[in-house]
Amino acid sequence: MTLQSALKTTILFIISLINHATVNKPVAPPDPTARSNECSIPSKYASSNGTADDSPAVLAAFVTCNRNAVIHFGRGVDYNILTPIKATNLNNVMIHMQGNLHLPRDIMAVQKVVSGSVESALSKPLYWFEFAGPGIDFLGNAYEDGWIYSYGQAWWDANPTDATGLALRPQLMSLNTTYGSLQHFKSRQPIAGNVRLIGSNIAVTDAIIDARSNSSKFPFNTFGFAVSGANISLTNSVIFNGDYAIAIQPDSHNINFDGATIGFASRGMTIGPIGEDPNVFASISNIRFNDVTLIDSLYAANIRTWAGGQGLIKDVSWSNIRNFNVTFPIFVTQAYSNPNGKQHSGKQSTSDVLLEGVSFKEFSGTINTFHPGDGSCVTDPCWYNVGWPGLTHTEYVIFNCSTELSCRNITTANIWVYPENGETSKIICVNLKRNLNPTLGFPCGSG
Repeated sequence: MTLQSALKTTILFIISLINHATVNKPVAPPDPTARSNECSIPSKYASSNGTADDSPAVLAAFVTCNRNAVIHFGRGVDYNILTPIKATNLNNVMIHMQGNLHLPRDIMAVQKVVSGSVESALSKPLYWFEFAGPGIDFLGNAYEDGWIYSYGQAWWDANPTDATGLALRPQLMSLNTTYGSLQHFKSRQPIAGNVRLIGSNIAVTDAIIDARSNSSKFPFNTFGFAVSGANISLTNSVIFNGDYAIAIQPDSHNINFDGATIGFASRGMTIGPIGEDPNVFASISNIRFNDVTLIDSLYAANIRTWAGGQGLIKDVSWSNIRNFNVTFPIFVTQAYSNPNGKQHSGKQSTSDVLLEGVSFKEFSGTINTFHPGDGSCVTDPCWYNVGWPGLTHTEYVIFNCSTELSCRNITTANIWVYPENGETSKIICVNLKRNLNPTLGFPCGSG
């Protein structure tokens, strides 16, 4: 990255913010008191001994009560959702999810649905639940019910050795809304990813995602939240999974992730990857991660930018992050790539993605030195070790900037993370220049 390209990046970022503000013009939020219509969904689950499909009744409710309405799933009632639910013309609707939803247990039947879908023909993911429209509120059950059971364990167990998941897996939910909410969302053993969150002015609270495998098989691609949009908050989450707990996607701004517990084999909190299309400028700004505990995770704080991409990541902070047996507490790379479906994060070619104003403060805990990794290895070396020969897994910071100008105003403070084997914590850093990062907080041999 040259001075000229850095200036270009700043100008493009300003333009992207203007475009984002134009596309997402402030609109009046829907009025929840105007939800005068109600639909209560009947269930055949109990009377059929768990064999009947309740999807037709669910779809009918979303047709009848698609505007200014409340849709009720009965408290403690079980529903079989054997075909996908797509409701993308909603307006000011509450989904009152007090029962339990069951996805099909027949792997081949689900794969047939996915392979025959329009989404598959367009090489897009199929979501088993797809909701879109302004003013959608999903209100789950704060107590024992309100679970979505996907029966992912069978999918994980059927995954062949040295593979990273069966083909034709559906994602669980897409929620695309403005002035909406997702409360007490509960997912147990999802087949793959959980929630794709798109839009603006959305509040997510008290989510529970349980993708723990009860066998030796790994729950591949069970991400928690993939977030795209603006003015979105996620608070009090519990996420135990086999991919990123939260991934902030390109062109997202003003996102807060606060008060979470993350564990099992999670990949923690990530920005990106950004810059996949080298012809498209992408940006992420004003992202806050605070008060998070991570247990047995691969990463805690992670930033990924594509090799050869262009864009800007600006004003991102992690604070009050507690690490217990985490392999990579802080890992930043500007050389991310995914060749032939294989991902890795090592040193590669240059990137025109600029990192500016990124901070890591108040980190505590331990580094996983005895059994590093997350169980997702199907190659030797593991995908997360490719490009990093000589790792001792005593590193608390790995920072790989593509050029001497691509990382600016990086700050660390009060990082108290130590290897479990008692050795001294180490640092790997590439192209972090002291004059551009005066509050870096640690010496960088290459900078």
